[in-house]
Amino acid sequence: MSVTEEQAAVLALTRATAGPWHHTARVVEAAGSALRLVRGDLGGLGGHDRAHAARVLARLRPGDLGRAEALIASCPAALVTVLDDGYPGNLAYAYNLQPFLWVRGRLEAGDHRSVAVTGDAPGACAAARALAAAGLTVVCDEPRTAAAAAAAGGRAIVVGPHDGQPMTGAVAVGPDGGRDGGIVAVSPFWPGTAATARTRAVTGLVTSGLAAALYAADAGDGERAAMALSQGKHVFAAPGLPWTPRLAYRGGVTVVAGIDELARQAVNLVDVTRLTTVF
Repeated sequence: MSVTEEQAAVLALTRATAGPWHHTARVVEAAGSALRLVRGDLGGLGGHDRAHAARVLARLRPGDLGRAEALIASCPAALVTVLDDGYPGNLAYAYNLQPFLWVRGRLEAGDHRSVAVTGDAPGACAAARALAAAGLTVVCDEPRTAAAAAAAGGRAIVVGPHDGQPMTGAVAVGPDGGRDGGIVAVSPFWPGTAATARTRAVTGLVTSGLAAALYAADAGDGERAAMALSQGKHVFAAPGLPWTPRLAYRGGVTVVAGIDELARQAVNLVDVTRLTTVF
């Protein structure tokens, strides 16, 4: 079986999934082959995973695999699935990892040293510049935040719906995805997907999932911070945010007095965190 056939099988199973996709991602991981699942081989799966796989298989339609292969061939972005060695390690450790990512540019090994920056407040761009200057990759869902990191000479991963093209805004993705480009665009959605409440939620969980930690600069970032904590990420927060006391009692939240302290503590955190699987 070829890599493209396995990738197409992941897409076909995802297309046939009713409800959140992360359970399908875990079942594919557990099986070790999406193509084997498509062919009806559920050997080695536990009871819950076997039941989920059976429900997904019941929704597969004739020609789904061929349509998935055609989609891969037509999309200008590269595809990475949970079965590929290039699947980002930070996201692989999240319970709600997604089955596939379309990538415009190139993810690099050092991108596991990363901090997600939420929101579109002025503090988000300032944080992105400081984190980039400190040598960390910035993960975000706002093009302005990504552009701020790139302008500081760093790398940024910007998450959201796109058709393999740079996201809307002042974002220039390098043709080879290298350091010259500065920005990599990642989408966990089907090409052509429009922005909705659901895509915003999934964008948020992928943004925090791709990073080692998250920085919340705005009062409206409480849900994003809670999601990051549920994924096992550390959360840095600007002072005075109303949700901080509610979340901080469980641990995993650090209030930073300013951008310089954020950069210093973030570097310390990612450099003492040793993941066995990275980007």
